[in-house]
Amino acid sequence: MFLFDYLVSPHLPAAFKTTLPSGIPVLVRHVGTADAPRLKDGFRLISSLARRRHFPDDDVKELGTEQLAALQQVDQKNYCIWGALNPAKPDEPGIGIARYRRLEEEPSAADVAITILDQYQGTGAGLLLHACLHYTAAHNKIRHFYYDVSGENQRFIRHLEHLGAEYKGRVLGMTRLRMPVYARALAVPQYSAAGFKFSQAMRRVSSGRAVSA
Repeated sequence: MFLFDYLVSPHLPAAFKTTLPSGIPVLVRHVGTADAPRLKDGFRLISSLARRRHFPDDDVKELGTEQLAALQQVDQKNYCIWGALNPAKPDEPGIGIARYRRLEEEPSAADVAITILDQYQGTGAGLLLHACLHYTAAHNKIRHFYYDVSGENQRFIRHLEHLGAEYKGRVLGMTRLRMPVYARALAVPQYSAAGFKFSQAMRRVSSGRAVSA
């Protein structure tokens, strides 16, 4: 089963349960319009630095009607959002979300953004959700991801570079990187610790237990 997980690109269920490397149980599922209140509450909880990374030109303190209305366009094919919840803490808005959105001018590519609440940073939640994006994108014939990362977030830039991302330019303090979409854990470059951990996250996702959404 171990080798099978590495070789095969699974079609993920809409919701599944697994455990983070830190030992935290998680429910991972598609995000849609019904999750607007959770997203709004979660955005209030992330740090001001994280908010600036998402909205570098504005001092946005909470998600407004315009941002939340975009959830109506989510089809989990061209616009995909995965979210993670901690079943042991139902009062929390969630652990984090990851999304991709297909580019009209380059249909085989998509823009990516990942947000993890501060208290769950370093738990492996970001890797898990990132892996969900790769599997879903591969299934929907997306071949490359683009990431716009704040220039001050060198740690994440290096992380993406270890996963095979290449520099594509810099505008208004944001570094743009392009990375292949990985359909299988075995395809991830594993010459670094980051690559090995990401391949393990992909395997963890592929072996998750499907549940009712």
